[in-house]
Amino acid sequence: MALFGSSEKKPEVKTEFMFDTESTINQSTLAKDIKINGSLESTDYLDFSGHLTGTLKSSTINLKPGSYVKGTITADTLTVEGEVDGDIQAKDIYIKSTAKIKGNIRYQNIDIQNGSIINADLFYSS
Repeated sequence: MALFGSSEKKPEVKTEFMFDTESTINQSTLAKDIKINGSLESTDYLDFSGHLTGTLKSSTINLKPGSYVKGTITADTLTVEGEVDGDIQAKDIYIKSTAKIKGNIRYQNIDIQNGSIINADLFYSS
């Protein structure tokens, strides 16, 4: 018998996580007080609430309500809740009821909610 603990070996406990801790998604969030003149490019997820004049490019873009983009947007997946004045090119586009879009939209899949305002030419691209 030891004075300061047991000499018995305790079984090893393996910790398992409910989510994948190996792969990480780089998420960038830009608040509504951000104003950009130029280009903004990201490789993963971009949550944008600000104003941009120029080009916006990322794998996944979420334009939040109140956001404004004047220029070109390129993405694999794009959700528009704000306002766009320019050209959009994306594989999957989700246009929410708060969206206002003026320009050209090139898409593979598109979902348009009632209430959105679209003054654009739509082009399906495979």
